[in-house]
Amino acid sequence: MSAESPQSAATRVALEPFFLHREQVMGILGSQRIFDHRQRSTDDWSTPHSLATALGEALPQLGIGELQNAIHADGVQLGQVVGIEQEFDFRRAKERDCPGDMPIDFTARLNTDAETTIRGTFNAARLAADSSAGNVTGRKHAYIIGTVTARDRTMVHLRPVFVGIRSYVEDDESALFGISSPRRVYPSEVDQFRHINFAEPCTSSDLQKLEQTPEEVVKNSIAVLLGEPYVPKDWGGERSDLYTSTMFVRGVQVSTAWLFKGPGSRGPMTVRTLGSRGDQIVRLFSEPADVLVLQHYREITTAVISMMEAHAHDSRRPRRFMILDGADTARILRG
Repeated sequence: MSAESPQSAATRVALEPFFLHREQVMGILGSQRIFDHRQRSTDDWSTPHSLATALGEALPQLGIGELQNAIHADGVQLGQVVGIEQEFDFRRAKERDCPGDMPIDFTARLNTDAETTIRGTFNAARLAADSSAGNVTGRKHAYIIGTVTARDRTMVHLRPVFVGIRSYVEDDESALFGISSPRRVYPSEVDQFRHINFAEPCTSSDLQKLEQTPEEVVKNSIAVLLGEPYVPKDWGGERSDLYTSTMFVRGVQVSTAWLFKGPGSRGPMTVRTLGSRGDQIVRLFSEPADVLVLQHYREITTAVISMMEAHAHDSRRPRRFMILDGADTARILRG
């Protein structure tokens, strides 16, 4: 195993609010953080955008994890503050209007488990700006921070304190221009794979050949391409199948931990393929790597990709991830 590569510039969380509950956000931040924020602020420190900045800066220390991960770990508690980023259906519930309260309902099937529904309501009177209304109408992608107020086997109810956009930025210039650092790395971005034509169709014969290739051969072939000389033997307690710091992504050296799922795992990869609660993904993300890689011989379902994304977006330790399905694996082995 090669020595771990140094981390690149620290990744920061930036939040753009559509809705923000001022008093509840101040309660989450605490008096000391609010005091520090007021001292640093040159404008009105209590505006939704200013408080969202303070909340984004504090997220890594606040211990607010991703709801998807908590659900799969069966660790959701009433009163717990969680974050969730995915698509939601928003609806302005005008029939329930009353003085000072203009409800907006949201609902969604959890993107890692379609049997679980997420619901909640927030007050349109607290929208961050008049233009925010269009961002919480219909089906929209959003990041929500909220308190769990109800929970059963198939439903989680959230009381939001923040609804908006979450971005990851690497430096002040990126933050200034709103340039977000994507969490997903695609195989075509890997320097060692630059000779691979990922746009070329993968034939059925390529996939059949892959099905007959042992997992150990795939792992060793990729290690050779990456220039990693130390390939461990499989054993029951490993968190990953291959760890290396020899991979380069767009010219930048990164450490990676790989999870290979061989031909013994039949059919498309689902969350259950990775343990009853996706435990193998949890173990993979416990590795000290910059990029976590999941490989399979067949299709990889969107629920699995969403779970990898949820772990990568965890504000307490944001990382990047890469998906290598059967078609891309076949292309790499074909050369």
